[in-house]
Amino acid sequence: MNEHASNDGEMSRRDILIAAPLAAGLAASLGASPATAQPSAGARSGGPSRMQGKVALVTGAARGIGRACAVALAMEGADVVSLDLAGPVESVTQYPPATPADLGETVRRIEAAGRRGLSVRADVRDSTALRNAVARTVSEFGRLDIVVANAGIGMWGALAAMDDRQWRDVIDINLTGAANTMRAVLPHMLERRDGRLIAIASVGGRAGFPDVSAYCASKWGVMGLVKSAALELGKSNVRVNAVCPTAVDTPMFRSPEGQYRSILPDLGRTPTDDDIIPLMRQVHALPVPWVSPEDVAAAVTFLASDEARHITGAAIDVGAGSNARYTA
Repeated sequence: MNEHASNDGEMSRRDILIAAPLAAGLAASLGASPATAQPSAGARSGGPSRMQGKVALVTGAARGIGRACAVALAMEGADVVSLDLAGPVESVTQYPPATPADLGETVRRIEAAGRRGLSVRADVRDSTALRNAVARTVSEFGRLDIVVANAGIGMWGALAAMDDRQWRDVIDINLTGAANTMRAVLPHMLERRDGRLIAIASVGGRAGFPDVSAYCASKWGVMGLVKSAALELGKSNVRVNAVCPTAVDTPMFRSPEGQYRSILPDLGRTPTDDDIIPLMRQVHALPVPWVSPEDVAAAVTFLASDEARHITGAAIDVGAGSNARYTA
């Protein structure tokens, strides 16, 4: 079906199917909307415990899921290195980029949790910069136990209309960037014969969706990367897992001229939260339009903990029930 929701709020099956996965795993701001209608998740309230003495590196950490992961790990006792480009990606114009001030705020929150924080401005497409970041982490903190490969971007539009630069940026940041991050840290983890690698994938890495072909392709690639790496690295006690969020409450998802217009292209005006929230509630089994970055961070923190010591090659869906539509 090619129909879309009309001005009076009617909704087609295609609108529902497009809406769910498109913003998962992307750097964006931390604040949750009251429309989320669920408690914030993240580190447990009992104080530092599960990550005491550990060191983590989080990419795409300036805001959104990355910031939530960095802060949750710090609240559990880890020292955290926050890495982000903290600047624009030229081919992405529908939502504002993270800034150096955003990255500084992440470090401030880590330190407010009583842990050491360090910021690194780097592009995950630059493997040399990532290796340098890992070397600096080990030099200043003495070890590196946990890596969260979160950095990513999204883009909306038909495959036939996408230019070479747009396709390349999405694949290079979301997929090659995750691989570069893993490759940079693996020599240290293999030498220590221990480590946790956690990649932020998406429900869009489990199913195809129209108008986000590059994003879905990149996240399917992340899933293959995680499962292959888990098989390679298990004998060295390095666990590799993925987290697959549905729509997340970030400026990237809640961008009127980007995600919202992709969901309702024929609305005749710029869509608003009031237009989108009822549609997203139909996507999810739970009565929420999206999940919070802290909900995703809770799954990451679990996978980074000793409670998940026998979990590798897995993917945890933070899907609010949208994942119940998978065929298996």
